[in-house]
Amino acid sequence: MWGNSKSIVELVRKIILREGIGDILADGAKIASEKIGKNSKQYAITSLGSEIPMHDPRYFESLAFTYAFDPTPGRHTAASIDYSEIGPFDKFEKSLNFPKKWKKNEKKKVKAQVINTGFHQILNCAGMCMFSPSFGPYPFIDLLNSLTGWNTNIEDYIKTGIRIQTLRQAFTIREGINIAQNELPDRIIGLPPAEKGPLKSKTVEYKEFYKEFCNRMGWNPENGYPLKETLKDLDLEFVIKDLY
Repeated sequence: MWGNSKSIVELVRKIILREGIGDILADGAKIASEKIGKNSKQYAITSLGSEIPMHDPRYFESLAFTYAFDPTPGRHTAASIDYSEIGPFDKFEKSLNFPKKWKKNEKKKVKAQVINTGFHQILNCAGMCMFSPSFGPYPFIDLLNSLTGWNTNIEDYIKTGIRIQTLRQAFTIREGINIAQNELPDRIIGLPPAEKGPLKSKTVEYKEFYKEFCNRMGWNPENGYPLKETLKDLDLEFVIKDLY
C-alpha cells in the first residue's frame, strides 16, 4: 500500500466513515489486532494502546524508556534525554548543567534524565514548543522570572518540573494503570536485532533504566508509586490518600 497515495487516501476515508476495513482500524492498531486475531498482535506496534511514533529508540535509546513508562506512554513528546539532543536543553538555557560525560556512563545518564524530565515539564508548562531549544541559547529562566515576578533559580524550577512529573505519575496510577509493568513490542527495541543497516545488532534495554530512574525520582522502582516522603517533600501530601 505504501507508495500508492490513492489507496492511502481511500483507506483514511474508510476509517473516518468506519466503512469496511476502516471500521476495524478506526479504534487504533491494538484494538484492530484484537478483532483480527490470527497472531496479528505482533504487527500492532503500540504502548498501552498508543501507536509508537516514527522515532526509533534503537537510535534514541531513552525513547524506549519514555515510550514504555512515561505517565502518557507511547509519545516522542515526553522527556527523553537522548531525543532532546536534537536541541540540547543545556545549550538553550545556560544555567542548566547535566553531569559531564553522561553519554558514556549509565548512572550519569539516569541523573541527566531526571534533570531533563524536570526541565521538559517546565518548558511544557510555559507553553514553549519542545523544538524551541533547537534554535540556540535563550534566557529562559530570566524570562520566567520576569513574567512571574519570582526570583527563582534553575534548581528550584527543576524541582517544580519533577513535582509536575510526579503528579502525572500519581494520576496515571490512581486511574488504575499499572505503568511499571508495561512492556514494549519486541520489534521496537530490536528483538530480534536487525541483521543489516545502521542499527544492525542493536537491542535496547529500558527496564533497568526505569528502575534506576524511579530510585532517583523517589519512586518505588517495583511499582512506580511515588514514595510518601517524596510526595511530602514535593508538597504533594494531598496525593497520599489516593495512592495509599
